[in-house]
Order: sequence, then structure tokens, then C-alpha cells
Amino acid sequence: MEIKYINENAMACVFEETISEQVNQQVLALKRALERQQVEGIEEIITSYHTLVIYFKDSITHDGIAELINRLDISDRAERTAKVYTIPVCYDYGLDLAELAEYCGLTPQEVIERHTSRQYLIYMLGFMPGFPFLGGLDASIAKSRKETPRKEIPAGSVGIANEQTGMYPLASPGGWNIIGRTPVTLFDADRTPAVFYEAGDYIQFKAVSKEEYTAIEQDSEYQIEVKEAEV
Repeated sequence: MEIKYINENAMACVFEETISEQVNQQVLALKRALERQQVEGIEEIITSYHTLVIYFKDSITHDGIAELINRLDISDRAERTAKVYTIPVCYDYGLDLAELAEYCGLTPQEVIERHTSRQYLIYMLGFMPGFPFLGGLDASIAKSRKETPRKEIPAGSVGIANEQTGMYPLASPGGWNIIGRTPVTLFDADRTPAVFYEAGDYIQFKAVSKEEYTAIEQDSEYQIEVKEAEV
């Protein structure tokens, strides 16, 4: 790990610069260790694939935080509990499903089966509020971003870009290959928390029909399936 100073009130801890679950778990372990210290003056800790960024007030210094980090032991691989959220997806709304299937030499149903067969680690949230970058995609259904992005992708759209999958919490321009859509509200500014999942949790997709999609969309009391897994 390398500690880098960003500006007078921010610094970064950079691990091996690769997209790896093992590296990302180190980033999250450091975040948890820092949070346990409850350091007065640290305002926000943000994680990405291999980097942790700390924002802090003038009451503390780069050197003080760096000294604390160097004293922390994040090598302890004690089990922790993560949440696994099952997200319903209607693949009939897959704007690019047929094109992606043809590109991969598969049928649309085979793409759906492979996409729903895994639990995906949330490496980070970014791009827009609540957008989860999910790792662990089956390489056989990977496809690079579209050459020409769409001007607007509907909220709830589920897409693939390279060997990642993700969900659009809000309507937005975007270049991911859209293979389905969830009726679940992923981001709600009036809800606490506004986003119900976080980095380090997992997403499992479940295929539903158009009729099931509509029923879930209209059910104000719909409960997402959640289970715990030790990682």
C-alpha cells in the first residue's frame, strides 16, 4: 500500500492497481479499521477498486493520519458478514440483449442464465448516486461499451460493460450494453438510507416476467430478498 497526499484536506491509500476481489477486500478492511478508530476530524472515507480516499478537517494532518494507518493491522482475515441482495430483473427490457447474445455466440436465454447464475461483489458506488460497479461477470457474456452512448437510459436498467455488470439507479446517458431492467427503486433521496446496498455487499439477479415486473413496480410494500453471507 502507498499513501499519497491529494491536497491539504485529502489523502489516498493506493493498493495494487488491479480489479481484484482480494485487493478490494483489503481496501474495505482498511476502511472498517479506520472507522473503528472514530477519529475526530475525518469527514468522509470513500473506497474504489483499489484505492481508499480520506477527507479530513484542518484539525488533523496528513502525517497524523498516515501514522495511524501504519499502526493499523488490516491483515486479520476474521470473517465478516456481508449482505446479498436478490434483485428482480425483466430481461424483456434488454435493449441490447439480442445484439450482445449474437456477439457472444449465445442465445438471449443463455445470456440470461449466465447473468443470473452468480453473486456479484459491489466493488464501489460511483458515476451517479447508487450506481454499483459489480465484479465477477462470466467472461463469456462480456462486451465492451457501446461506441455511441445513448442519450438516455431508463432508471433501473441493468447493463454490461467489459467484464462488469451494473445498474442505473436514475435515468441517464450511458454506453453500457443494456440487457434488462429492475422495477426496484435503487436510489430514493427521501429514503433512509437513500441506497440500501454498499461496497462490500453482493448482488444476485433473478429473472422475472413483464407481469411480475409490473406487479413489483406497483407494490409499495415489496420487500427485496436479503440474506447474509460470511466472507
